[in-house]
Amino acid sequence: MKEMLLTWMAVLIVLLVIMIGNVLGRSLSSVTDGAIQADMLLILVGVKSISLLVTLIPLGLYLGILLAHGRFYRDNEMSVMQACGVGWGDLLRPTAVIGIMGVLMITALTIFASPWAARYEQTLKQEIRDQSALSLVTPGKFIESSDGNTVFFARQSNPARTQFNDVFMYRQKGDNPPALDTARIASYQVDPDTGDEYLIFTDGQTSVGEAGNGEFTVTDFKRQGVLRPREAIGEPRLITKGKPLSDLWGTGNPKDQAELQWRISIPLAALLLALLAVPLSYTSPREGRFGKIAIAILIYIPYANLLVLMRKWIAAGTVPAWVGLWPIHFAVVLLIIFLLVRRVGWKWLLGGGSRSCKSSTTVESA
Repeated sequence: MKEMLLTWMAVLIVLLVIMIGNVLGRSLSSVTDGAIQADMLLILVGVKSISLLVTLIPLGLYLGILLAHGRFYRDNEMSVMQACGVGWGDLLRPTAVIGIMGVLMITALTIFASPWAARYEQTLKQEIRDQSALSLVTPGKFIESSDGNTVFFARQSNPARTQFNDVFMYRQKGDNPPALDTARIASYQVDPDTGDEYLIFTDGQTSVGEAGNGEFTVTDFKRQGVLRPREAIGEPRLITKGKPLSDLWGTGNPKDQAELQWRISIPLAALLLALLAVPLSYTSPREGRFGKIAIAILIYIPYANLLVLMRKWIAAGTVPAWVGLWPIHFAVVLLIIFLLVRRVGWKWLLGGGSRSCKSSTTVESA
């Protein structure tokens, strides 16, 4: 159990570091593009890490048990144990204990931590959408608005980012001619009564249309204000993966039923993968510790993808909710039984033998 537990933790840490690096890379790209502020970067990565653990813990448990048992076979410890009367039932019991530990961890994540992380992430994204776009402006970098209609550039800004020097702004909406604003100074102001946001240009020039066109106009101004358009956004609706378990239970919504089935299936999948790793880990001495990793991955990928696919079918109403994800789990149970029967046959499927090394030695001496 110690060997399996340590290997599981090592594999989980490696997988988590790889996935967090991937999330961090995408988040850094969003910071560079001006989509989010730099001080929110670590918060978003931490929140996403909780969701990553839901899928990484079963995979880490699966590979950890596989590698631990593979070492037993490589060092011939498994041969000695089996010669002393240790049967497959004796191997499955400690593995099931480690699997139950994983199930408890994933259950806590799927019921409490993961929905909370989804709700918190939704709140952060809503705050990012609601905040002023100018707060994301990085001096010396072109910043594009979320709708793609505006591009803004400022050479310098004050620490509060309420005033900018040497600014450039390109605007185009729908079929309207494009407008280009340049100014020596631009300041950010908010109407206290309406909450409307304005960018006030000072000592600048506005050109509307395309150069060479008869409707092209150039206007010099001393002071000009540009309203930042706001979209009418209603009360944000709680996403399905952020709903607590009590809100999902008993509803007739297919999406809620799919999410409920998913939260039940992930802990069950962890236990099945832990038990599957025991017969799958059998290797000959020449194969080495990593001999079955490729086969294990080839089994895990279809299993995980079929669970995701069935979840989408339930959410879309293609598959009835009462069917759920159970057929896929049942197929894995049959695979576990097949591998055990192939190794030891039906007679010794749950056998463990009653002999011990001590009794065997005594008989040999006699």
